[in-house]
Amino acid sequence: MLIEATRRAEAAAKEVLALVHEGSASCAELRQMLEVSKATMAIMSAAQVSAAADVAGRERHGDGGAEVLASRAGLSRQEARSQVKTAEVLRDAPRLRDAVESGRVPVANAKRLAEAAGKTSAADVEDDGDLLAKAESMRPEQFTKEARRWTVEREGDGGESEHARQRARRCVRVWDGEDGMVHLRGEFDAVTGRQIGNRLRAEAGCLHDSDKKDASDSQRRSFDQCMADALDSLTSSSAGSQVTKPFADICVVAHVDEATGELVAELPDGERLPRSVLEELACNARFTGVIYDRKGRAIWRAHSVRRATDAQRQLLIARDGGCFACGAHPDMCDAHHVRPVSQGGATSIDNMVLACWRCHHRIHYFGWQVHGPPGSRTLHPPDTESCGPAHAPERPSLFCSETSGPPDQPRLLEPVAAQSPDMLALRRPEAILAPGHPQANGSRQSGARPARHDDPSARSGPAAARAALARTRAQRAGTPGALAEDRGPP
Repeated sequence: MLIEATRRAEAAAKEVLALVHEGSASCAELRQMLEVSKATMAIMSAAQVSAAADVAGRERHGDGGAEVLASRAGLSRQEARSQVKTAEVLRDAPRLRDAVESGRVPVANAKRLAEAAGKTSAADVEDDGDLLAKAESMRPEQFTKEARRWTVEREGDGGESEHARQRARRCVRVWDGEDGMVHLRGEFDAVTGRQIGNRLRAEAGCLHDSDKKDASDSQRRSFDQCMADALDSLTSSSAGSQVTKPFADICVVAHVDEATGELVAELPDGERLPRSVLEELACNARFTGVIYDRKGRAIWRAHSVRRATDAQRQLLIARDGGCFACGAHPDMCDAHHVRPVSQGGATSIDNMVLACWRCHHRIHYFGWQVHGPPGSRTLHPPDTESCGPAHAPERPSLFCSETSGPPDQPRLLEPVAAQSPDMLALRRPEAILAPGHPQANGSRQSGARPARHDDPSARSGPAAARAALARTRAQRAGTPGALAEDRGPP
């Protein structure tokens, strides 16, 4: 029955394709067909994922059906794994699952819903009817931004978690293709990606403009070719004789939230920036004040102000010599504000230090702290405790006396500093011998019988130590017979 239903769906799809190719349908009919086919495609995709998961469960594949879906439905492994993961997340949200399986939510938006549920919870996503309505009506590129904004608001940390997830995924891969070309692919967080893109486009624009003036039509490069040459130029060590430090080359819009009074920073497309990212960018940025009216029209614009001048940077280099924490080269350092600009910190020499990328990142994202006066500042990890001078404990817990603990349990001797004088006297070999013994106090009395060389107690070494220890234990156990053997005449 399942195969028959699938065959009927295939026949219906072929009939629809034939009617479209015929060209007799009106524009209104074609638009309605596209609307209905969207739901049909979503339903068939849900059926494929469910069938693959059923096969994997019965045959115990352990991958949720990703391999079966990739091999049988003609999908890439990456797309198959993505659809299986989306279905697993939505399985705990009945409303979302019904919206996807009924075709109201397209496959791309269902993936965004699953990502939002994974970052918060399936219950939070399911309880928000407005988010579900947007998933049904918005295009995927629009809903992607809306779902990301919704996640940032629900996490309540100003975008710190989302930015940390993006930073963790950053990567660049270079490999040799089968066509002989070298392929380059990279993924970056929102801020770094836009900075790299703006730098490449600016450099490529200069190359493209120069070609328009100097090169002929046959030698003129396309903009994509200029982008490739710009990457080569920017990553070359011989790009220029003068080394300059690039400043923050993206546009950030900051405003004060009327409800909370907090500073909110966003990229022009609405991407929320965490406070730590804003503070890091503010260390080396140009600020332009703009006043808007209630309709959002700009009515006043101030002159741009650069946060650290060239003269201040030279003074910082002369004072710090490089990174104030690790001593990295000045060309790898930013001018960091000890007290952030967002908190009223001044752009003065006393409030700034040179910090390399690694140390700067630790300060803004991992809570490392700058201590000390200007010119002698040091970097410390968060929650560092200062300990007093070291001193020996009164009674080390690693050792225990022979008299403590069960008698049948092996015990360690106490260190000499922790033993009483009586115990020390008892442990001396001469204290084991009775007064008058020939070996007492390490001297030999006149007329005493010399010690035999085959007597273990009369020789030094391991045998004598074992004999002395045995006599000590026997004496404590109340059996003086062991000592009477070596006692001399009364």
